[in-house]
Amino acid sequence: MKKISLILAAVMLLTVLLTACQKRDPSIPEGMQRINSETIGCDLFVPEGWTESMSTGAVGAFCSNADSTNVTVMAWNVDASTTLDTWWETYRGEFDQVFDEFKLENTESTTLGGVAAKKYTYTAKLGENEFSYVQCACLHWGMVYVLTFTTTPDKYESHAEEFSDMITYFQFH
Repeated sequence: MKKISLILAAVMLLTVLLTACQKRDPSIPEGMQRINSETIGCDLFVPEGWTESMSTGAVGAFCSNADSTNVTVMAWNVDASTTLDTWWETYRGEFDQVFDEFKLENTESTTLGGVAAKKYTYTAKLGENEFSYVQCACLHWGMVYVLTFTTTPDKYESHAEEFSDMITYFQFH
């Protein structure tokens, strides 16, 4: 009986040691977790602890029940003549039907998954609630990909760097 107890203890200790020594996947940035979307064809990296949120045609995550800050990635087909500027003008035209007090704060060039992109920063109200948004959009594989960051103005600064990292580490399959 004593031998069995010793063997079981040794197996448990070995299991704990092997589990503790497992190497982190080097393709996942430190402090982040991967959300893979075969449907959209991308990997989104979000902070560890965020909760994955998948729906048809979108992939994303939210910070917590206490902090509704979230990100989503959507993609849809566009015709070959579409540029980011023409896409934005069409897309922007729909905002007045959805938002109150839409205000474009900034537009800048960047990359998303190694593809030329634009980042649009704006604020808007939905009913009585004010939100801050950043959308990073690119044209790839005949589609427009849009990575959207949504938060409240009081949470914006505490998550801005995380969203910048999400843009940096975003990957297409």
